[in-house]
Amino acid sequence: MKKTLLALFTIILSTHLSAQKIEVSIQANSGLFHYSGNGAASTSFINSAGSPQGYTNNPYGNKNGFSYGGDIQAQYVGKTGFIAGLQAGYEILRSKTDINAVYPYNVYYFTTGNYYNGPTPAKGQTFLQDQNININPYLGYRLPFKKIKIDIMPGMDFGININSYDKGSATASDGTVYRVNHKLQKAPTDVRLTLGVAAYYKKLGIIVGCAHGLVNYTSNLIGMTAGGGSSAPQIVHSELLRFGISYRVL
Repeated sequence: MKKTLLALFTIILSTHLSAQKIEVSIQANSGLFHYSGNGAASTSFINSAGSPQGYTNNPYGNKNGFSYGGDIQAQYVGKTGFIAGLQAGYEILRSKTDINAVYPYNVYYFTTGNYYNGPTPAKGQTFLQDQNININPYLGYRLPFKKIKIDIMPGMDFGININSYDKGSATASDGTVYRVNHKLQKAPTDVRLTLGVAAYYKKLGIIVGCAHGLVNYTSNLIGMTAGGGSSAPQIVHSELLRFGISYRVL
């Protein structure tokens, strides 16, 4: 009896394993990225320490910036369509902020003998650019059709920041161009809820996905408030829409 049960178990296990497969793909993606929350802003101004080089007062823009990246994906596909997978790669995420003024600190007027610390109207844009290593574990399900396979892939993103830069420029009303290329302290590791959908024809796939951040980017900025003074604390979360192509190598 034991031998019969063991033989039956071996047959079931071998049949189950033969129906499973591991798929490995390389992917290239682009996307639109911005920040949300009461601490994100559509417009801000440039602080300039008496020179055309400065920084954006609030770099967390709630306008979309163009982002891009690439990754490697490995996933297990079971007989029933169950999917368990992992993506790992590199990405650059950029949000946009419109600039409407420049504060040229300590501009001295010889005619009056006074220093002027007020704003100068300006027009331009700056971008907060994060370079990340991204890890995305997910579970999902494959919908098989005659020629096309569709994968539904909910999961999590873990964005490990390499560096963050505030970049851009604005032209003041007097014609002076103020440029921004300011390195910020590393952003916290972002954790995002994700949902991806991939449609495959043979080895080629098209991917669309979205990600909603759970981490407050300003939590490490002590005393920062949305409106200054006694305002509510700043809350800044990431929002990302991805789209790309995939090629299965295995």
